[in-house]
Amino acid sequence: MADKKKFEQPKVDSDTVAELSKKLLEANAKLQEAEHERTLMLENISHDLRAPLTAIRSAIDYLKARDEKDGLEASSKDYTDMLRLIDNRALTLEVLVQDLFYLTSIESGREELKLQRVPIGQFLEEYFFAAQIDERYSGRNLLLEIPEDDDSFVSIDIGKMSRVLDNLFTNARKYSEDGSDITLGMGRYGDNVCFFVRDTGAGIPKEEVSHIFERTYRVSKSRTPEGETSSGLGLSIVKSIVDQHGGRVWCESNLGEGSCFFVELPVV
Repeated sequence: MADKKKFEQPKVDSDTVAELSKKLLEANAKLQEAEHERTLMLENISHDLRAPLTAIRSAIDYLKARDEKDGLEASSKDYTDMLRLIDNRALTLEVLVQDLFYLTSIESGREELKLQRVPIGQFLEEYFFAAQIDERYSGRNLLLEIPEDDDSFVSIDIGKMSRVLDNLFTNARKYSEDGSDITLGMGRYGDNVCFFVRDTGAGIPKEEVSHIFERTYRVSKSRTPEGETSSGLGLSIVKSIVDQHGGRVWCESNLGEGSCFFVELPVV
């Protein structure tokens, strides 16, 4: 009868165990951080949804009360003022819901990239010339800094990368005054190409620059221009799109002097 082979449990090096435990702890910490960020984002959005809804409800209740009390009707001015308020608050809700849906669609993978190989200089020039005739920027001085001899190609989803430029230009306009410069430019950096949107507006405090792409970042109310409609998710959307393209985005800013947002993409 053959001897039975003794089963030996494979030995695991203590250093290997320690390394695996470390990686597991790091992965768990990242999951907890992501969940915490998601919870904060939902709290912020819930808060932002309540304000316009309350305003709309108050306006509707006011008009109904004027109609019902003693048979009196609201004046034309009352109706006009309330309609303007409802319209403005409804627009706030639309922007918030649309941006939230767009961001979650990108991060969930439901929004797949439709990549095309395009000359980045031409793409930026076409966007710039469209912005020049956009009345939203009629009070700004738009400048273009694209090298004439550049022949760099990138693989991008044109619609999504246009959304990146839309958000960066909107920010540049929002935080600058009439007569300020907004510059769209680019340069080549080794195997990558980098385009930028620079403004001469309010700028961002140094301690806040590293947080502006976070979904839970909330700009100071005192720095938010009156009459502007925003979800606060614009820069998070920018980062998500750029990340999907295998690129990176960052900002350099000086308070009171303006900001410059850079987007770096691999050349193909």
